[in-house]
Amino acid sequence: MRFFVTALWICMAGFYLTTVVVTVLRHRKPGAAPAELPACSVLLPIKGLSQYLENNLQALADLTPFRGEVLIAIAREDDPAASVIQGVIARNPERMKLLVGENAAFTNPKLRNLAKAYEAAKEDIVVFLDDSVALDSALLAELLLTLKPGVIAATAAPHGDDAENLFSAIEAASCNGYLFRIQMFLELFGLAAAFGNAFAFRKRDLESIGGLMRLQEGPCEDSAIATALRKAGGRLTLLRSGVRRRIGSRSWRDIYLRHLRWASCTKVHDPLVFIVEPLLGGLFFNAVGTYAVSNILSISGAAAFALCAGAWYGTEAVLHIACRWRLDLLSPLGWIGRDLLQPLFMICARLTRRVVWRGELVEMRR
Repeated sequence: MRFFVTALWICMAGFYLTTVVVTVLRHRKPGAAPAELPACSVLLPIKGLSQYLENNLQALADLTPFRGEVLIAIAREDDPAASVIQGVIARNPERMKLLVGENAAFTNPKLRNLAKAYEAAKEDIVVFLDDSVALDSALLAELLLTLKPGVIAATAAPHGDDAENLFSAIEAASCNGYLFRIQMFLELFGLAAAFGNAFAFRKRDLESIGGLMRLQEGPCEDSAIATALRKAGGRLTLLRSGVRRRIGSRSWRDIYLRHLRWASCTKVHDPLVFIVEPLLGGLFFNAVGTYAVSNILSISGAAAFALCAGAWYGTEAVLHIACRWRLDLLSPLGWIGRDLLQPLFMICARLTRRVVWRGELVEMRR
């Protein structure tokens, strides 16, 4: 038993160190955008008012170079975000357009909202974007220019920024120290996930396999579109730079519902990953490591725990420094909170059949 636990912890430590090294070596900032880019239709489905919405929309309006259109979709005219959106569009009417309404053919509320913008898109290259993303011209260029022959889609994993309290620091920690580094490792084998935060593809490719309806094949549209496009042939490429996700302030309810949805999406779309995922977190690493290290070095449990926790969180600090991500006094609290809460989110996701997405229920089943 002792040998098995020690071997398991050594494998976990090796995987953790490998993913950190791969991320540090592969991560890079996007280069400067060329003078001219392919035309594209940027689609933003928006529901509700978010903290950085106006700033992020204005950044889209100011992108240079840019050819194409920005189509913003809301379900209802009385959406709290409508006045902010209309204000930005009034200053940039030549580039941006607001579309209101829902397509009842879709069960997923996000797709019901998004459908009208997808149907109205004039350009062949389509970019799905989240309203929390701060997109700049360099990242847009990387998304568009990655769509070369053999590449079916380009996407960028989010790294959390602008965390203002403990709960938002936990969300940032989930993006940076866990999601981002594992996806960078999986990209080596062409297995990285798709992210609706920033996702570029050719409309003709999706239309050739059934169009937007293919995104109803699961509760999470980014996972569904990745599966559908991969079946059409070609590689889904994860950008090395990632995309900046502006988090701002969060409440406990915000992060609980968000992490519950993320874990539930994994349960439905990647059930094997859902089973393995808890073994990759800091809580399991430190708990198993305390037992293993105390026996290997013949030291007390408290000393062994201190060594394991120092190695885990010290390595995460190195990752943040190397990738030039925000690192402040809240960051370590966010890392610890993430690791302590991960089992709770996984257990709740296991028992959950529907989740709340921005005030609407989404069924967690295929």
